[in-house]
Amino acid sequence: MKKWKETMQPYMIRPAVYMTFTRLVLIVTAILLIDFFVSDRDLRQPLFGLGFLLCAVLAWIAYLRMDGIRLPKLLMLRVNPRKKPSRMTGDMIDYVDEQPMVAFEDLDDEEKDLCILIADLVCALVCLVAGILL
Repeated sequence: MKKWKETMQPYMIRPAVYMTFTRLVLIVTAILLIDFFVSDRDLRQPLFGLGFLLCAVLAWIAYLRMDGIRLPKLLMLRVNPRKKPSRMTGDMIDYVDEQPMVAFEDLDDEEKDLCILIADLVCALVCLVAGILL
């Protein structure tokens, strides 16, 4: 297993941030919906604790995958409903200076696992802080 610093490259920041944001939105939405519809009591703090636990387990699974254990990839299915824009006008020379964006699907398996690990650790940290503050 390579060290994290050796594997982490600048082009991996965007997929990790996108994955972190998506997971945080899903977790917070689920917590607030459960708190609103299920209970009369205030359950946000235990639910954020449960969110922390879930993210910590997912981060541990991603860490084990980086270490060489072949476990199933959880929550890696991505749906891309947007159609890629077609460029109707302009020459190819107009887009030569643009840096190509790296999508999550274009990364290697080890890079994908590192992005998942980073996203899960950040989500666990946010859930932990939110659970403590509420």
